[in-house]
Amino acid sequence: MKFNFLKNALIISISVLLISGCGQSSKVKEGKGTTSDGKEASVEVETFDVMKIKDQIVEIINNSPKAPEVADFINKVGASYILDLTVPIDDVEKFMTKTQMGLGLGMYAFDLNYAKTFNRGDMVLKTTELEQQLLEKLGLQNEFTSQANYTKRLQDNAENKDSIDNLVNQIMNLAHQKFTTSNQPDTYALSFIGANIEALYILSQLSLFAQDNKPMIEFIGKQGERAKSIFSLLELMSGDQNVKPYYEKMKTIADYFEQHPTFTEKELNEISPMIESFRNEIFK
Repeated sequence: MKFNFLKNALIISISVLLISGCGQSSKVKEGKGTTSDGKEASVEVETFDVMKIKDQIVEIINNSPKAPEVADFINKVGASYILDLTVPIDDVEKFMTKTQMGLGLGMYAFDLNYAKTFNRGDMVLKTTELEQQLLEKLGLQNEFTSQANYTKRLQDNAENKDSIDNLVNQIMNLAHQKFTTSNQPDTYALSFIGANIEALYILSQLSLFAQDNKPMIEFIGKQGERAKSIFSLLELMSGDQNVKPYYEKMKTIADYFEQHPTFTEKELNEISPMIESFRNEIFK
């Protein structure tokens, strides 16, 4: 009996070591100057290696609800296009850190789909330009050279709804393909998160404004899987200290959806401020 206990304990200990070795963090030495006797001083610090979780990020995104589905629903139920709900053009300058720029890239991506769905060619053009700015700041302009070539085609077809629809869909498909092979899977994850948070925000705000909002309330009540996907990505990336605050804030939203499988006016009024608060956090 004692032998079996020791054997099991050994197996558990080895398993724990193996699991901990598969984490996203690794240790590097950080210089701390020199000691009084002239020796170099250093400490080991944890660094977040997002490349280790790239496959998991891609898998979650591939199996998650997509943000453009929300824009299509908004149009289908006869809701309006409200420019004031989208990210203001000037706010592109508020995305300072890489984390904010990744989230902002996704937010503008949803706004692009929202504008496209309502045939707002003017906003499609402006939003595409903002996305290009963020791609350049993120150092992705070379990987997304083909996407930049779509700008001229969008300008030439700004009044043609079918052409705009087709071109925006091509841009989104291209972005997905490029990101799956990019060395910035963190930006891929953050852009997906940003797009879906923007989708939930605009959907919830329109639901609050609408006179006959029952179909919209029912639809937002079915967004638990979307919230879970956002949370899963943030959980994967929570080893990044710049991402961790968003992970903690999203937990409240994901838990709320899980605890409320159906929505009424009451749930809408409770979840909307949570989503708005998360979105506002991005601009800080």
